[in-house]
Amino acid sequence: MDEEVLLKDKKMNELDILKLFYDEMKLRGVTRDQVFLTIEEDAAAILSRKLNTPVTVEQAQKLTDICIANEWLERTTADPYYKYLSLTEAGPPTMLMREATASKNPNSAA
Repeated sequence: MDEEVLLKDKKMNELDILKLFYDEMKLRGVTRDQVFLTIEEDAAAILSRKLNTPVTVEQAQKLTDICIANEWLERTTADPYYKYLSLTEAGPPTMLMREATASKNPNSAA
């Protein structure tokens, strides 16, 4: 079900990837179809700061693959890598639902 990547004493899951996109939407005040992110070194650095633990590009991309497979993120170009990714319509509701579930049960994984 949920894939998690162990980071020292913390866990990162696909919700953390979706939050990158959602946070960018809120920051810029735009809709999901106007946000395109690349999951490479810069994204790993942002995740490292947010989670207060080192995150590798490979860890971030592994969880990004899960988001793509679940159709929460999509590739917007023919590039087979991790450039110009965008949230799908299913991405934000999935993220918000999981966040609400996690806040009701803080001992469970998001």
